[in-house]
Amino acid sequence: MNQQSRYTVQDLIRLALPVGTIVAAGQAGMQRRVKWVSVLNTRPPAFPDLAGGELALISLDAMRLLSDKLTLASLIHDLSVMDVAAIAVAGEIGPPALAAADERQIPLLRLPDTAQLRTIERQVAQVLMGSPIAPEERGREVREQLLQLSTENRGLGALAAALADLAGKTVVVQDKRLHTLAAAGPLTGSPAWPAIEDALYDVNPLPALFRDRMEVAQASPDPVSIGLPKMELRRLVAPIVAGKMGRGFLSLIFEEHEPVDAFDVAFARHGAAVCALEMAKEKAIREAQKRVQGNVLEQFLGGMITENEALLRLTRLGYQPNQVYITLYIGGLRDHQPTARQIEALCNEQAAALGFSALVQPYGSEVIVFCEGDEANARDLALAVQGRVAERYGVQVVVGMGQPAVDLPAWRESFHQAVAAYRMAQQWRLTNPLAFSEMGVYRLLSLLAGSPELSKFYHETLGELAEDHPNNAEFLTTLEAFFEEHGNLTRTAKRLHVHRNTLLYRMERIREISGLDLDNPDTRLAVHLALRIRRIL
Repeated sequence: MNQQSRYTVQDLIRLALPVGTIVAAGQAGMQRRVKWVSVLNTRPPAFPDLAGGELALISLDAMRLLSDKLTLASLIHDLSVMDVAAIAVAGEIGPPALAAADERQIPLLRLPDTAQLRTIERQVAQVLMGSPIAPEERGREVREQLLQLSTENRGLGALAAALADLAGKTVVVQDKRLHTLAAAGPLTGSPAWPAIEDALYDVNPLPALFRDRMEVAQASPDPVSIGLPKMELRRLVAPIVAGKMGRGFLSLIFEEHEPVDAFDVAFARHGAAVCALEMAKEKAIREAQKRVQGNVLEQFLGGMITENEALLRLTRLGYQPNQVYITLYIGGLRDHQPTARQIEALCNEQAAALGFSALVQPYGSEVIVFCEGDEANARDLALAVQGRVAERYGVQVVVGMGQPAVDLPAWRESFHQAVAAYRMAQQWRLTNPLAFSEMGVYRLLSLLAGSPELSKFYHETLGELAEDHPNNAEFLTTLEAFFEEHGNLTRTAKRLHVHRNTLLYRMERIREISGLDLDNPDTRLAVHLALRIRRIL
């Protein structure tokens, strides 16, 4: 037995115990020194030759075989009298045992369900006898155990938590834009955590190689230590690489004075590798969900499936039937700039940043967004997306907004309204979102867009003025100004920056060419509508 052990309970979690071991209680005793390891027997004596300072390994099944009257809480009390350093348990731990461990300040560890106590005994004994496993070998072992968590679909949160428990550090997983995807460890519960997250969001301290998503994938660099001086902390950061592209970063956060050793480097590197696989898997799942969602939306909006079928399938994808949704229809002023996929990514990013639930789907070269909430929410999202597109790609996108849809049948109507508003915003080259409710008479006219009757009405009403002739453009502009000024000739001349006599001449020529009698109320209404139709055509 090693009488002068230099290994604490926390050290053994890091160096020997399986990944997924959780400190269930007794955190105050994590710096106790461990001198040896002992496994509970199924026959008396339960623990022979205890001398103090042991890590006691207990299987609850074995404890029941030893005595059906024995409880884990009573066993913890007995072992504390014998001055054991810590207790590791295979099996579910109840509240009495947790309370007993906290009372005695003995670390109570919950081992993973797959743990083999004799294997753990050998590994701990090897460390205590001065022959610890090599850092890279321990790193590979950690990788295999993290992969097991991934195959169980536990998610990035579970991977971060397991690595944090193992390393005894705070672990943060970030995406390529440095948004936090998962975080676990002691610092996440501290008042300083928001400030720490803000510091981690700063891309500038990262090495230039880490910031180049393609180069970092080719180079596969080792983790690097970066200071967080304002926080009196440091981070050991490793790039997360998947699909020959940098996808994010994994960081272990240390106190400024703590040393970083080869084990920490191995944990960061292998942890980042498993996070890469998990992120790739999650992305593949999201892409599959998007394809299914897109098919459902297109089939529903195109009238190819019933509302009941669409409701059933969309509910599985996250649609909440009791929520109000507003449709956004988004596209570029230039063809395919940016692409629908790029707009889709920014819509999802901004919806998450604003805390909105949204179903986002490319629709040809445009993007449909069904945004949960009222018109203010939808407008905030639209403005955020327009801002990000301008910032990232240096171009503008236009946005049409439908009216609120209180149930699934109203989605189709809201969609058509958003498309109508989008087409009008695109024709007018508007750089702010245009809501269908703001379109006035164009709400009616837009719904007839593409109808032969609309074009027929336009040409029949304006006659020769509707023909493609150079002078007609000037006459039509004059008519538009005349109606904008409610037939007041003086204000119309001022609006057009022409003399009143020039205006009178133009109006006379308009009457001669078209035969229009603008003194007739019905004629005036028809001409006014025809001029509005002109904008749509």
